[in-house]
Order: sequence, then C-alpha cells, then structure tokens
Amino acid sequence: MANHLQERRRQCGAVAIIVGLAMLVMVGMAGLVFDLGRLYVNRSELQTAADACALAAAAELVCDTSVAGSCTSAYLLNAENAGMITAARNKRDFQSIDITISSSDVKFNTVLAPNSTYLSRTGGASAASKFAMCTAHATGIVPWFMGALGAGASNVQAYAVATIGSAQSFCNAAPVGVCMKPASSAPNYGYSLGEWISSNFTSNGNNDNVTGGFKWVDFTPNAGGNNEIRDQLAGSGSVCGIQIGSNVQQPGAQQGAKSAYNTRFGLYPNGANAYTPATAPPDRTGYAYPNKVPGSPVIGIGTSAMSDYISRQQSNTPFISAQYGVSGPGGNISGNVSPASDYKNYGAERRLLTVPIVDCSAGNTVPIVDMGCVLMLNPMSNGANGTIYLEYRGNAASPGSPCRSSGVPGSGGSGPLVPTLVQ
Repeated sequence: MANHLQERRRQCGAVAIIVGLAMLVMVGMAGLVFDLGRLYVNRSELQTAADACALAAAAELVCDTSVAGSCTSAYLLNAENAGMITAARNKRDFQSIDITISSSDVKFNTVLAPNSTYLSRTGGASAASKFAMCTAHATGIVPWFMGALGAGASNVQAYAVATIGSAQSFCNAAPVGVCMKPASSAPNYGYSLGEWISSNFTSNGNNDNVTGGFKWVDFTPNAGGNNEIRDQLAGSGSVCGIQIGSNVQQPGAQQGAKSAYNTRFGLYPNGANAYTPATAPPDRTGYAYPNKVPGSPVIGIGTSAMSDYISRQQSNTPFISAQYGVSGPGGNISGNVSPASDYKNYGAERRLLTVPIVDCSAGNTVPIVDMGCVLMLNPMSNGANGTIYLEYRGNAASPGSPCRSSGVPGSGGSGPLVPTLVQ
C-alpha cells in the first residue's frame, strides 16, 4: 500500500511538470500569434502614416528656380508642415493611439538616394529638394503574452519616400480651361512663360478664338452646373479620373461662382451659410495683381508676378483693399478680408492651378488637349466689366512646373505632376 501511494505521488509531480511546460508552450504560441501580429498591425499602420506624410510633403516641393532664381527654406517648411499634419490624421495599435511624426523625421534630398543621405530642414536640406522621406516610429510596445517569458517592449518603424511625376489620370484643381491659340501646338499652345491671360466672368472669355483667353469648364457635363463649379472653386467636389482626351463642357457665364473664386484670395462674404477659411481655405497670400502704390514693386498688366507672389506667400501678405479694391484695375471687390494669420493657419497652394487646355472654338463639348499651369492674379469684381487675369506658367507636365495635381501616377503618363511613392 505504501509503495502504491509513493508511485501516485511521483505521477502527480510529473503531470505538474508536463502541464507547466505545456502552459509555457501555449503562452509562447499565443505570443507568436498575438504579440507578433500586433507588431505587424502597428507596422502597417505606421506605413500608412509614413506614405501619407511623404506624399503630402513631396507635393510642396515645387520651387521653380527659373522664377525664384534660388529656392528658399519656405518650401521645405511648407513640406514639413504638410507631412506632419497629414500623418497626424492616422492612428496605430488597432487605431487607438495617435501617430506623431516630428520635424526631424521629415527629410529631403535633391535626388533619389540612400536613406542616410536625406537631411531634415534644420539639418541642412537643400531648398531645391524634390524627394521627401518620412519615418514613423512606435516605441515601448509592451507584449501581451511574451512578457511572461521575459520578453521586453518592442519598437517598430516605417518609412516612405515620395516625389512628383507625371500622371496617367488626375483630379481637377479648378473648373477653369485655357483656350489654345489658333494654329498653335504643344507644349505651350501659343503662350509664353509669364504671359497674362484675360477673361471676363460674364462674357466668359476674351477673344478666345483670336488671342486666347480662358473659360469655365464642366468636368462632369449635366451633373451639377453652377453649384458644381462653385463647390470646386471653394475646394470641395473635386472630380478625379480625368485624362488628356477627356471631354469637358463649356457651360457659359457663371456669375454665381464669384464668392467661391474669391475665397482663394482670402475674401469671404457675410451670411449664415457663407464660406470661411476653415471650409474654403485661402492661398497662403491674397495679394493681388496688377497692384499700385503703395505696393512695391508695382506690377502692371502683362508683367510677370510669379516671383513677387512667392515672396508674398512666405510672408502671408493679405489682400490689400486700399491698393486694389475700390479703385483698382479690377473694379470694386467685396468681401471680408482675412487677416495674415488665416493665410498662415489655413492657407494652401490655392492660386497655382493645373488647368485643361482646350480648343474653345471647337464647340460646346471639347476634349482636353493638354494640361497647363496658371497663377490666379486677381479676384472677381462686383461689376460685369471686371477683367480676371491668369499668368501662364508653362505646361503642367514639365519637370520644373510649380503646379501639381492629385491622381494616379505612372511611367509614360503625360498628365500634370502628382505626388508618387518611389520607395
């Protein structure tokens, strides 16, 4: 009997050891499944944030050295801010923790190169950079199961590199189309860099069949009319999937679009349902052309305003009613003028437009011949005789174009520049 009891005691000890070993194996397997899976999920979420950051930052690297002579750090600052703000819209750890990318994790280079050669804005990056790299980090991820086996906290990170390149299909920046000049051809269709293009928002085109001009265009004919055009000018209702060769309609005069057009200059009407800088962002400057004293330099009709516009963006110069509004060349301008802080806090690239080039004389519905880049120079006036000016800044697919769109990139694309991931 005594021997039997001793045998049972020995068996109980063995079972306990087996159960303990089995538990360790189960915890280890759970750790492999859940803890490693959790790290993978965090890595994927970080990758999404890094991709978004790099794309947003690359979209701001549009310095045109042919205009500015040399690029300023303002381009890098805009890119840095755009990347960090865009990344902050993402979360990690099963969408429970905000992702923050610091300024030191947004880096730049003039060429596609090894990651170690990218520099931050404060670390000496070139203001003429064309590639943006973002790195997203997550540190101190404590394991759920592997901690029982002595495993410590883990760190994961993801990075992405983006630049801008030609698109296969793209989204519209504004419902405006430039009329190609008669007997003209690619790439500039009769226009020269810095040339002013004029129109009138009631007649909708100034001698477009003779000297060029621009008109409203509807990317989705018969879909929205004036409301669609107004929404696109205010920054909503963008139409994507556009390609060179796609048809647009010329809908005629759209006077109701004035208030939306002018938001890009930081001019907002009164009313309960009126636009605001938060709902219809302005450009980074509302300074308009042609200007007059006390503006300096004084830029008259036909004189390139691009270089001055770049400097006004850097200082967030607001629209100045005294030098332009009531008695200026564009007639009476209405609306409340935003303070400089609104241009700084809400402003984006809203006056450099990627626009279709069309044959305005070919009928009501015409195909997109190409895409051009233009700078909006002045807001719309109250009267029916106020002239609107755009400055031609070249073909939108040109590598040096200051304009860009959003859309589907691809090798061999002939559309405007769009941000694209390269690494």
